[in-house]
Amino acid sequence: MLNGKKIVVSVTGCSPAVQALNLIGELKKHHADVYVVMTENATNFVTPLMLQRSVDHPIQIQSFDPPKTWDNSHTSLSQKTDLLLIAPASANILGKAANGISDDLLSTTIMSMRGPKVIATHINDMMYNSPSVLRNVQTLKNDGFIFVENGNLEHPSYFPSIDRIVNAVLKVLVNED
Repeated sequence: MLNGKKIVVSVTGCSPAVQALNLIGELKKHHADVYVVMTENATNFVTPLMLQRSVDHPIQIQSFDPPKTWDNSHTSLSQKTDLLLIAPASANILGKAANGISDDLLSTTIMSMRGPKVIATHINDMMYNSPSVLRNVQTLKNDGFIFVENGNLEHPSYFPSIDRIVNAVLKVLVNED
């Protein structure tokens, strides 16, 4: 279903980061071409080596790392991608995205990406229910970001199931064709 679709899976620093491995596997079962951008904090939860083993492209963490492969067309990842998936998304990355802050590779990718952006959060209840985080979520929704709901009314900011996330990606990309 996702034949040839380029998806950037962006992993931030929160406990479900390790689930990115399962998420990547499911996207690849649908024949997606998966790239990974992870924040420095994400490396505390899942190692780049583990993620590297599940994709066919170099993992990207730092904005100014020397390229691991050379792209003669000089096309950035954000320009050749069909969808940006931030899963799990922390409160930190939501704040950066909602306020136009691009101080690392992931936030820069978010700012430069023109295609659909899907977010699966994992934020503790106390942080999520703060006025600033709720405001950032609303701003991002108004800006066209798609949030994957987890179906948990008690803890709406907890990480959704892999199936819910994949189905949201399918809905966006299959309806786009």
